Amino acid sequence: MRARNPLYVMAKPPPEVQAQIAALPRNDPGRGPDLLHVTLISLYDLHHVPPEWLPATIAALDSFAAAPFPLRFDRIENRKAVTLRTREPLAEARAFQKALVNHLLAAKAPIMDGTTPEPHITINYRGDRLNAQKMPPIGWTVDEIILTESIVGKTTHVEHGRWRLRGSVA
Repeated sequence: MRARNPLYVMAKPPPEVQAQIAALPRNDPGRGPDLLHVTLISLYDLHHVPPEWLPATIAALDSFAAAPFPLRFDRIENRKAVTLRTREPLAEARAFQKALVNHLLAAKAPIMDGTTPEPHITINYRGDRLNAQKMPPIGWTVDEIILTESIVGKTTHVEHGRWRLRGSVA
């Protein structure tokens, strides 16, 4: 199996929200609540890019300014995995993702993948074949983003930096 170390910008729920999510019956109890996250942008695989790409990405994020934004999920869905989602447009999150991509492109930061997935939280990577269901809303205001390397197959996240969100989206 080829090594994979994808790099993402993600947001993690605060501890009280992690606890709410971990208590959901369809959550995988074998994964620590500290691994719960929303991927905001998928950048590239660190295993397959030049070593200078990571510091260039960190430098670009150092100059990024954006306002905090809300996330709220009110459905559990089984796609290839069990995820928390919403039918709401999540306009603020989508605007944040667009501003982040535009900033990285303007800063000439490396973006190989550059995808901005629909905001969701995976709570069980093994699908459970159960139907979608409504749930009481779980949410928080994202006020920090984290540059994270995922060590695929090891259930491990390596943090490469954190940035507080304040100010307005440029």
